[in-house]
Amino acid sequence: MAEHEARSAVDDEPASGRPASRRPDKVRAIREAAQRLFLDVGYGATSMDAIARAAGVSKATVYAHFTSKDRLFAAILDDGCRRRYALTWPEVPPPERLRPALTEWASRFFDMLLSPDGIAVHRLVLSESVRFPELGRAFYDGGPHVALSSLESFFAALHDRGDLAVADPSLAAQHFVGMIRGDLYLRRLLGLTEVPSEAEITRVIDGAVDAFLAAYGAKRP
Repeated sequence: MAEHEARSAVDDEPASGRPASRRPDKVRAIREAAQRLFLDVGYGATSMDAIARAAGVSKATVYAHFTSKDRLFAAILDDGCRRRYALTWPEVPPPERLRPALTEWASRFFDMLLSPDGIAVHRLVLSESVRFPELGRAFYDGGPHVALSSLESFFAALHDRGDLAVADPSLAAQHFVGMIRGDLYLRRLLGLTEVPSEAEITRVIDGAVDAFLAAYGAKRP
Protein backbone atom coordinates (compact mmCIF):
# COMPACT_ATOMS: atom_id res chain seq x y z
CA MET A 1 0.00 0.00 0.00
CA ALA A 2 2.77 2.45 0.92
CA GLU A 3 4.59 1.78 -2.34
CA HIS A 4 1.38 2.30 -4.32
CA GLU A 5 0.75 5.60 -2.58
CA ALA A 6 4.31 6.70 -3.27
CA ARG A 7 3.97 5.92 -6.96
CA SER A 8 0.65 7.77 -7.15
CA ALA A 9 2.21 10.83 -5.59
CA VAL A 10 4.79 10.91 -8.35
CA ASP A 11 2.29 12.39 -10.77
CA ASP A 12 2.32 15.63 -8.81
CA GLU A 13 6.13 15.89 -8.69
CA PRO A 14 6.87 17.54 -12.09
CA ALA A 15 4.29 20.26 -11.39
CA SER A 16 6.17 21.43 -8.31
CA GLY A 17 7.70 24.35 -10.20
CA ARG A 18 11.27 23.31 -9.40
CA PRO A 19 13.77 23.92 -12.20
CA ALA A 20 14.29 20.88 -14.42
CA SER A 21 18.05 21.47 -14.24
CA ARG A 22 18.04 20.38 -10.62
CA ARG A 23 16.67 16.92 -11.36
CA PRO A 24 20.02 15.36 -12.36
CA ASP A 25 21.36 16.44 -8.96
CA LYS A 26 18.51 14.59 -7.27
CA VAL A 27 19.10 11.49 -9.33
CA ARG A 28 22.79 11.56 -8.45
CA ALA A 29 21.96 12.07 -4.76
CA ILE A 30 19.57 9.11 -4.82
CA ARG A 31 22.11 6.85 -6.51
CA GLU A 32 24.90 7.82 -4.13
CA ALA A 33 22.72 7.40 -1.05
CA ALA A 34 21.44 4.04 -2.25
CA GLN A 35 24.93 2.77 -3.02
CA ARG A 36 26.18 3.74 0.43
CA LEU A 37 23.26 2.02 2.11
CA PHE A 38 23.46 -1.12 -0.02
CA LEU A 39 27.12 -1.53 0.84
CA ASP A 40 26.85 -0.49 4.49
CA VAL A 41 23.76 -2.41 5.63
CA GLY A 42 22.98 -4.76 2.75
CA TYR A 43 20.39 -4.95 0.01
CA GLY A 44 17.66 -6.61 2.05
CA ALA A 45 17.99 -4.20 4.96
CA THR A 46 17.84 -1.11 2.74
CA SER A 47 14.38 0.34 2.13
CA MET A 48 13.28 2.98 -0.33
CA ASP A 49 12.27 5.08 2.69
CA ALA A 50 15.83 4.92 4.01
CA ILE A 51 17.24 5.82 0.60
CA ALA A 52 14.93 8.84 0.37
CA ARG A 53 15.98 10.05 3.83
CA ALA A 54 19.67 9.58 3.09
CA ALA A 55 19.33 11.42 -0.22
CA GLY A 56 17.34 14.25 1.32
CA VAL A 57 14.36 13.78 -1.01
CA SER A 58 10.82 12.46 -0.73
CA LYS A 59 10.01 8.84 -1.37
CA ALA A 60 7.80 10.04 -4.23
CA THR A 61 10.88 11.58 -5.84
CA VAL A 62 12.77 8.30 -5.54
CA TYR A 63 9.91 6.43 -7.22
CA ALA A 64 9.66 9.12 -9.89
CA HIS A 65 13.09 8.08 -11.12
CA PHE A 66 13.35 4.44 -10.00
CA THR A 67 10.21 2.30 -9.86
CA SER A 68 11.72 -0.35 -7.57
CA LYS A 69 14.75 -1.05 -5.42
CA ASP A 70 16.19 -3.60 -7.81
CA ARG A 71 15.93 -1.18 -10.73
CA LEU A 72 17.71 1.44 -8.67
CA PHE A 73 20.48 -1.07 -7.93
CA ALA A 74 20.76 -1.90 -11.64
CA ALA A 75 20.86 1.79 -12.54
CA ILE A 76 23.78 2.36 -10.17
CA LEU A 77 25.77 -0.39 -11.87
CA ASP A 78 24.75 0.71 -15.36
CA ASP A 79 25.86 4.26 -14.61
CA GLY A 80 29.22 2.98 -13.38
CA CYS A 81 29.77 0.86 -16.48
CA ARG A 82 28.82 3.59 -18.93
CA ARG A 83 30.07 6.74 -17.24
CA ARG A 84 32.62 6.08 -14.51
CA TYR A 85 34.48 3.24 -16.20
CA ALA A 86 33.40 3.94 -19.82
CA LEU A 87 32.88 0.29 -20.73
CA THR A 88 30.95 1.13 -23.88
CA TRP A 89 32.45 1.83 -27.30
CA PRO A 90 31.61 5.23 -28.80
CA GLU A 91 33.34 4.32 -32.05
CA VAL A 92 35.26 1.53 -33.76
CA PRO A 93 38.99 2.33 -33.86
CA PRO A 94 41.11 2.03 -37.01
CA PRO A 95 42.90 -1.33 -37.44
CA GLU A 96 46.22 -0.05 -36.09
CA ARG A 97 44.49 1.04 -32.87
CA LEU A 98 42.73 -2.26 -32.21
CA ARG A 99 45.28 -3.72 -29.78
CA PRO A 100 45.63 -0.47 -27.76
CA ALA A 101 41.83 -0.13 -27.70
CA LEU A 102 41.36 -3.65 -26.35
CA THR A 103 44.11 -3.09 -23.79
CA GLU A 104 42.56 0.17 -22.63
CA TRP A 105 39.10 -1.40 -22.28
CA ALA A 106 40.51 -4.34 -20.37
CA SER A 107 42.33 -1.95 -18.04
CA ARG A 108 39.13 -0.03 -17.31
CA PHE A 109 37.27 -3.28 -16.78
CA PHE A 110 39.91 -4.47 -14.33
CA ASP A 111 39.77 -1.12 -12.53
CA MET A 112 36.04 -1.65 -12.03
CA LEU A 113 36.39 -5.26 -10.88
CA LEU A 114 39.18 -4.54 -8.40
CA SER A 115 37.87 -1.24 -7.03
CA PRO A 116 36.73 -1.37 -3.39
CA ASP A 117 33.13 -0.75 -4.47
CA GLY A 118 33.39 -3.36 -7.22
CA ILE A 119 34.57 -6.03 -4.80
CA ALA A 120 31.97 -4.98 -2.21
CA VAL A 121 29.12 -5.11 -4.73
CA HIS A 122 30.11 -8.57 -5.95
CA ARG A 123 30.30 -9.86 -2.38
CA LEU A 124 26.92 -8.29 -1.62
CA VAL A 125 25.29 -9.97 -4.61
CA LEU A 126 26.82 -13.33 -3.80
CA SER A 127 25.64 -13.17 -0.18
CA GLU A 128 22.09 -11.91 -0.78
CA SER A 129 20.95 -12.97 -4.25
CA VAL A 130 19.68 -16.35 -3.02
CA ARG A 131 17.19 -14.60 -0.71
CA PHE A 132 16.55 -11.80 -3.19
CA PRO A 133 16.61 -13.24 -6.74
CA GLU A 134 15.77 -9.82 -8.17
CA LEU A 135 19.15 -8.63 -6.88
CA GLY A 136 21.00 -11.16 -9.04
CA ARG A 137 19.02 -10.11 -12.11
CA ALA A 138 19.56 -6.42 -11.37
CA PHE A 139 23.28 -7.00 -10.95
CA TYR A 140 23.57 -8.88 -14.21
CA ASP A 141 21.46 -6.42 -16.20
CA GLY A 142 23.23 -3.34 -14.85
CA GLY A 143 26.78 -4.70 -14.85
CA PRO A 144 27.95 -7.78 -16.80
CA HIS A 145 25.23 -7.48 -19.45
CA VAL A 146 26.21 -3.88 -20.21
CA ALA A 147 29.87 -4.80 -20.66
CA LEU A 148 29.18 -7.96 -22.67
CA SER A 149 26.62 -6.30 -24.95
CA SER A 150 29.01 -3.47 -25.68
CA LEU A 151 31.80 -5.89 -26.52
CA GLU A 152 29.49 -8.00 -28.66
CA SER A 153 28.48 -5.01 -30.80
CA PHE A 154 32.11 -3.90 -31.00
CA PHE A 155 33.35 -7.30 -32.13
CA ALA A 156 30.52 -7.63 -34.66
CA ALA A 157 31.48 -4.29 -36.20
CA LEU A 158 35.13 -5.32 -36.38
CA HIS A 159 34.15 -8.62 -37.98
CA ASP A 160 32.05 -6.83 -40.60
CA ARG A 161 35.00 -4.56 -41.37
CA GLY A 162 37.36 -7.53 -41.67
CA ASP A 163 39.56 -6.66 -38.69
CA LEU A 164 38.48 -9.70 -36.65
CA ALA A 165 37.22 -13.15 -37.58
CA VAL A 166 34.33 -13.46 -35.11
CA ALA A 167 31.63 -15.89 -36.16
CA ASP A 168 29.89 -15.58 -32.77
CA PRO A 169 30.39 -12.08 -31.26
CA SER A 170 28.52 -13.01 -28.08
CA LEU A 171 30.81 -15.95 -27.38
CA ALA A 172 33.88 -13.88 -28.26
CA ALA A 173 32.81 -11.25 -25.73
CA GLN A 174 32.47 -13.94 -23.06
CA HIS A 175 35.91 -15.28 -23.90
CA PHE A 176 37.54 -11.86 -23.64
CA VAL A 177 35.88 -10.97 -20.34
CA GLY A 178 36.61 -14.41 -18.93
CA MET A 179 40.31 -14.14 -19.72
CA ILE A 180 40.52 -10.73 -18.06
CA ARG A 181 38.58 -11.72 -14.96
CA GLY A 182 40.35 -15.00 -14.39
CA ASP A 183 42.07 -16.27 -11.26
CA LEU A 184 43.55 -12.98 -10.10
CA TYR A 185 40.13 -11.40 -9.66
CA LEU A 186 38.69 -14.51 -8.01
CA ARG A 187 41.46 -14.61 -5.41
CA ARG A 188 40.90 -10.90 -4.67
CA LEU A 189 37.14 -11.41 -4.39
CA LEU A 190 37.67 -14.25 -1.89
CA GLY A 191 40.14 -12.20 0.14
CA LEU A 192 43.00 -14.55 -0.63
CA THR A 193 45.28 -11.80 -1.90
CA GLU A 194 45.81 -8.10 -1.46
CA VAL A 195 45.30 -5.59 -4.25
CA PRO A 196 47.47 -6.90 -7.10
CA SER A 197 50.44 -4.93 -8.35
CA GLU A 198 50.46 -3.04 -11.63
CA ALA A 199 52.84 -5.66 -12.98
CA GLU A 200 50.38 -8.47 -12.17
CA ILE A 201 47.49 -6.59 -13.75
CA THR A 202 49.50 -5.76 -16.86
CA ARG A 203 50.54 -9.40 -17.22
CA VAL A 204 46.90 -10.55 -17.13
CA ILE A 205 45.64 -7.85 -19.51
CA ASP A 206 48.44 -8.26 -22.05
CA GLY A 207 48.02 -12.02 -21.98
CA ALA A 208 44.26 -11.73 -22.51
CA VAL A 209 44.65 -9.35 -25.45
CA ASP A 210 47.39 -11.48 -27.03
CA ALA A 211 45.33 -14.67 -26.69
CA PHE A 212 42.19 -13.00 -27.99
CA LEU A 213 43.88 -11.60 -31.08
CA ALA A 214 45.62 -14.92 -31.71
CA ALA A 215 42.23 -16.66 -31.66
CA TYR A 216 40.11 -14.04 -33.43
CA GLY A 217 42.50 -11.92 -35.46
CA ALA A 218 41.57 -11.81 -39.14
CA LYS A 219 43.93 -13.76 -41.37
CA ARG A 220 44.67 -11.28 -44.12
CA PRO A 221 46.28 -12.40 -47.42
